[in-house]
Amino acid sequence: MTPLPDEKAARTRELYDRISLGIVRSLEKRTGVTDVKLLDRKPADPVRIVEWEQEHSSILPDDMKNFYITTDGLLLCWSVKFNGSVTPLGRMEVNPLANLKRITMPESNKQGATQSVSVEDTESDDEESKSRPRCSQIEKAFEIDACCSHGKVCLVYEAEQRCDPKIWFLDRAVRWHFLATSFMEYFRLMVMHLGLPQWQYAFTDIGLSPMSKQWFNLYAPVRLAIDDEQLCRQLSDTDADIVVADKTFAISKIDIDRLFKLTNDKNKEKPVKKKPQQPPSPQTSNQKLSSSRPSLAHLASKRNVR
Repeated sequence: MTPLPDEKAARTRELYDRISLGIVRSLEKRTGVTDVKLLDRKPADPVRIVEWEQEHSSILPDDMKNFYITTDGLLLCWSVKFNGSVTPLGRMEVNPLANLKRITMPESNKQGATQSVSVEDTESDDEESKSRPRCSQIEKAFEIDACCSHGKVCLVYEAEQRCDPKIWFLDRAVRWHFLATSFMEYFRLMVMHLGLPQWQYAFTDIGLSPMSKQWFNLYAPVRLAIDDEQLCRQLSDTDADIVVADKTFAISKIDIDRLFKLTNDKNKEKPVKKKPQQPPSPQTSNQKLSSSRPSLAHLASKRNVR
């Protein structure tokens, strides 16, 4: 007995709801959110996965294989209704297996023409940090999400760790930023950030744009606070410098005990000033004199006794 179309759609929706960790129902309950669309995609053929690995001479991680066997990619979009108009906002996307291609980046030659080169041939002018993979270490990188042209989320194979690829973000300045150690870890990050615009920049030294922060304050304030706390913790551990609006602010560790000790020492050194005594007012002295003199009635009573 074949299931009815309504039952099949319900089962498909339930399956996608499990994959997306219940984010579809959560978005539908939020104020102002509308047009939550989840594209229905069929599972990828396991034979195609094997063919992809043979074609690119790379083994996909097990969690990514299981994802493609369940659904060949993911596309979840949602909009907000603002001032009577509907504005597309969130977008969570994982490229299907056919679009999981090795990335190439444009590089300008001396004549001004643009040629396509592989990622390992591209060198950055600035100093490479230890946490950033150097281009000489990257053997292959495959695009998972184009991020609406503000960067690329890639599955990166390093030369020393070919069997353990990581998820990295490549910004428009051709700089690499680490996102996750596995595909499922990245998938959870994408869901927790609700696919808000440019959420990947929360894990870079560039940071979120002011407009992105406004959307985060509206729909994911807790996640924004967690990202800011992690960024401040990393910067304070390394005594790094934050560049904000072309101004550098140094963050260093503060010794609380020493701070309060210096404050207490300063308080001890300050002499206690005594308040000067005010001279008595003439009205008060007259009252004391009048109270010390005997009254006329008292003197008359003494004479009568005598």
